[in-house]
Amino acid sequence: MTARIRSGTSPGGFEALTLENAALRVTVLPELGGKVLELVDRAADRDLLWHNERTAPRRAPYGANFDDWWCGGWDEIFPSGDRALLHGELLPYMGELWSVPWTAEATVDRDEAIISASAFGTMAPARFERRLSLRGDEPVLRGRYRIVNLDVRPLPFLWGIHPAFAVTPRHRIDLPASTMVVGVSSDPSMGVVGETYPWPHRPDPTAPGGRRDARRVRPRTDAVFGGHWATDLGEGWLALTDTAARRGVALVFPREVFPHAWLWQVYGGWRGHHHVALEPWTGHPMQLEEAAAAGRARVLAPGAALEADVAIVLLEGLEGVASIEPDGAGFRVRRRRPRRAAPP
Repeated sequence: MTARIRSGTSPGGFEALTLENAALRVTVLPELGGKVLELVDRAADRDLLWHNERTAPRRAPYGANFDDWWCGGWDEIFPSGDRALLHGELLPYMGELWSVPWTAEATVDRDEAIISASAFGTMAPARFERRLSLRGDEPVLRGRYRIVNLDVRPLPFLWGIHPAFAVTPRHRIDLPASTMVVGVSSDPSMGVVGETYPWPHRPDPTAPGGRRDARRVRPRTDAVFGGHWATDLGEGWLALTDTAARRGVALVFPREVFPHAWLWQVYGGWRGHHHVALEPWTGHPMQLEEAAAAGRARVLAPGAALEADVAIVLLEGLEGVASIEPDGAGFRVRRRRPRRAAPP
């Protein structure tokens, strides 16, 4: 099968555009903030994205609380992750793009199937463009982004890519950071807000030896959650692996655009959900004014544009990731070697 496009409707009756090849099926809902509703690993017959079983896709009014309308999947967060003032006006929580309709066009160019979509900020005078494509039967979803400042004034902003993944206690998180900062924590076992720790050894007074391997996904029954910042990414990638199935997924992105990452870990303690979000961010924290005060907000000059190429890469035959690097048209993946058992 070569890459192709199908159109249809989603639960709730919304327009759905689907990219598909032998490796992946990717469904986009332009009317619902350009949401990526499906990211299916076809070999495993598994949707890698998390879905809220209690909330079907539905149209939210502008300014609504993202958390109360969130059905899961993958959203784009811009121009702030938290409520913040932009030119004297209050931005909504999780930004503007998720609750506005996008325009979209589906095309096929030889062996590449493409969904080109765009949206405008309401308060932020900006145009946000995203091009998703599959080539042939590659196990890679490619994203090309462009943000344009339409204002006569400089535009400060934060941008985060927000895919939420379905997980089990067999899953493992890998990322190329040495230091993490605890931003949110529901319990001492998920860290103390404001503290730093060396990845992946998180202090935990409830664990043997007083520390926990933060790479290991915890069960839903632990009823905890936390959000941690990777502030010193050495490379531009984040990965999640099902160690039992030896299959995984990675986000690959330009570190010069996304120097930070947010690791949102929900292990039953937030609204009863169980998922992990691996999120590249242009700056931190998520509140635009705080990031600007710390010198970590991006700023676009009038008429200027920011561009970035991002990829979602399926992985197989491994139990962890040591590194991922672009290699020509593909990606070079170095597997994490399993630790050998100590001799008797």
